[in-house]
Amino acid sequence: MKKEKCINYDYAFIGLGAGNSLILLSLIQKGLHSNKKIIVFETESKNINDKTFCFWSRPNESIVADLSPIISHRFNAIKVNQSFPQKIDLQPYHYIRSIDLYNHTHQILTKEEIKINRTAVNQISLENKIYTIHTNCETFKTNFIFDSRPPKLIVTDKKQIYLDQSFYGLHIKCEKDVFIESTFEMMNFNVDQNNYTQFVYVIPFSTNEALVELTRFGKDKIDKTYALGVLNNFISRDFGKFKILAYESGCIPMTSYINPPNTSDGILHTGASANLIKPSTGYGFKKMHAFAKLVIERIESNKLEKFNKIKLNSKNRFKFYDKLLLLILIYWPSKGKLIFTRLFEKQSIITVFSFLDEKTSFLQELRIFASLPILVFLKAFYLHVKRENWLRYIFSFLIVTTYLFLSNRNHQLAGYYIYLVLIAGLLLIGIPHGALDHMLSKSRNTSLFLFVSKYLIIIILYFIFWQFFPFISLIVFMIYSSFHFGETELIETEKKIDSVGSHFKAFLMGLSILIFIIFTHREESFNIIGYFIKTQELKYANFNNISWSISIVSFIYLLIQSVLSKRWSYIGLIFLLLLGIKVPLILAFGIYFIFQHSSNAWQHLKVGLNMNSIQLYKKSSIYTLGALFIFILIGLSANEIININGLIANLFISIACISLPHFFFMHIFYKSKVQ
Repeated sequence: MKKEKCINYDYAFIGLGAGNSLILLSLIQKGLHSNKKIIVFETESKNINDKTFCFWSRPNESIVADLSPIISHRFNAIKVNQSFPQKIDLQPYHYIRSIDLYNHTHQILTKEEIKINRTAVNQISLENKIYTIHTNCETFKTNFIFDSRPPKLIVTDKKQIYLDQSFYGLHIKCEKDVFIESTFEMMNFNVDQNNYTQFVYVIPFSTNEALVELTRFGKDKIDKTYALGVLNNFISRDFGKFKILAYESGCIPMTSYINPPNTSDGILHTGASANLIKPSTGYGFKKMHAFAKLVIERIESNKLEKFNKIKLNSKNRFKFYDKLLLLILIYWPSKGKLIFTRLFEKQSIITVFSFLDEKTSFLQELRIFASLPILVFLKAFYLHVKRENWLRYIFSFLIVTTYLFLSNRNHQLAGYYIYLVLIAGLLLIGIPHGALDHMLSKSRNTSLFLFVSKYLIIIILYFIFWQFFPFISLIVFMIYSSFHFGETELIETEKKIDSVGSHFKAFLMGLSILIFIIFTHREESFNIIGYFIKTQELKYANFNNISWSISIVSFIYLLIQSVLSKRWSYIGLIFLLLLGIKVPLILAFGIYFIFQHSSNAWQHLKVGLNMNSIQLYKKSSIYTLGALFIFILIGLSANEIININGLIANLFISIACISLPHFFFMHIFYKSKVQ
């Protein structure tokens, strides 16, 4: 058997596409390769022109100076959809053939004696902060890895948007001089749209030679035979007789999915894997160059901690704009032609370029959107809000404002309105999300009858315990409900609960939520607690001086977690808690329980059980009726059901009794299926 040999390197590059090529060229340009051992893994010979790299840039930008030897064409004018040419002298459009970039990189690597290994990387292992790269017959040790292998897009999150920018192009030579060498055509929509957004892209190389490419934005990739038919008709119609010199095809992902950084500190994703392709346009070469510069700055300054998390700063609002356009391209593809045509008609080319480079101001962006067909963007916005499960926050706001309006005119009517909202919310999602516990049991051998029997026994025993030890029962409820609520919040932010610290964080999160609701409604809270504890010693007045301090401390904790997590779910949570301050306790808790906790848990159940809402409702229907029966039974057990505090207190006990077994099963579910 051939003995494995192991060689030590400082840097290893997996793949030699645009992303890694630009990093290597910058590394060598800065002289940072001196006294360093570098190896490159690339299985392809890279000896054909398989794609083109284009970008707009001011003449004084570093990308132009760095890549000047391989920029084969510069265009100082642009046409969009058969418009008159517009000057772009301030930001010319640059064209690079991929074969020129590959050859240039190979020449530099050869000169610097940097080895290119033609074998595939099978596995990467880590030991003592040193990475071992395994190929079929050799292993290589290295400190840092630049990995440009494309991300594996597995469509699991229905919130994410996935479509393609596929293209098929012909390098042609016409019989007549039909092109203006200094002018390229970015988008010509004078072709069949075929229920997609389709356009022709024309890059002239001379007065009679050009790359003419059919591009499609859509869920389905463009077919070669179809593309050839469209291009032949287009070229013959607009440019006359021609002959084909070469072909070009490819596909660029257009997705809102953000590829996460590598979990290993010393492995950096590059190229498309580093999220450097703009989702709404497919342009990425300029970002790859900027990313290369950023990486080299970190290496030069020896700031290599969290190497795997190096990334370009990107403003969230541009990601939002991209999502809206992607939604339009999926659901209303015929509008793509109108949007892009209107964009270039109403805005200067320089403004459009700045917008696509994400360098415009918010005021400029408002003007841009004001010039576009607003209705389809509003429809996309609604769909985005719905997909992100944000409608619940809008509904919550409307519920609270409606209550405040009614309470100023008819207090009794406002009270009825609260019960109507709570009953509707509990029936729609509050109770059903807990009526699926029979599907969460780990034991498959337990009969349904035995499961229900055990479930009811736990509820009955806890209810009896409440009658004799209400104060202890309250403490028990606060403990397990705090963890349960906090666990759901952490799962929503994709945090794993697999350590003592994470369990405590979940408890603290839920406790902060409950404390905030209780102490911002201290009088109601202590009246209700006093009712079922039945003691004269509990005086909420004693807490008047510190209640708001306690509320503020709990709110600050939640706010800090929101800032640290940078997640919309926490922002939504804080919004709902603030909404509840000005409404009665029962509505404040109901808004949180229905629109935050139950809504999040329902989404988790859909993912974990791989079912849609209709399927979940069918599975939960019988048990929802059973839970309603228990609510009514415990509610009627109150000595004074006419007394509002008595009714609410017994409703509270009902929730506590039913939620105890639910807490256990949801914890098992989160631990086994979601995490």
